[in-house]
Amino acid sequence: MRLFAPALIAGTLILGAVAAVAAPQIAGAAGAAGARTTILPGQWEYSYRVGPIPAGSEDRCLKQADVEQFAKGICTRKYTCDYDTRVVQDGKVQLKGTWTDKKGRVAPVDAKGTYTPESFRLNVHMKTINGIPLAGVMEAKRVSATCTPE
Repeated sequence: MRLFAPALIAGTLILGAVAAVAAPQIAGAAGAAGARTTILPGQWEYSYRVGPIPAGSEDRCLKQADVEQFAKGICTRKYTCDYDTRVVQDGKVQLKGTWTDKKGRVAPVDAKGTYTPESFRLNVHMKTINGIPLAGVMEAKRVSATCTPE
């Protein structure tokens, strides 16, 4: 079970990083006008890998309110996320910053990727809170404009 802990941590960090992709784009300098949605709401399929090892997959329903919420909280509840770099525009994503857990341990995160309104791919490089370097990939595609009933 201990071997899976880095994969679970990476999966959590990758999930948080993806939220920035779903967030509305913040245009240019402070005070610049306009925001647009970078991906569309609907039913999405996600898959995660840590190195070459599959780390999980899931289906998620993203409603418009969920997409907007991602802009406010691009983190899981277990971490405080600070990004020095957060660029989501013109089909490209770049994130660089740190995640801090509730015990004050810091994990540096660097993610780059691409997106379309119906898909995205993020390559995430990070160190766990224990200093173990990890590389992961998160891919997602929109499978339907409407969500499946739960």
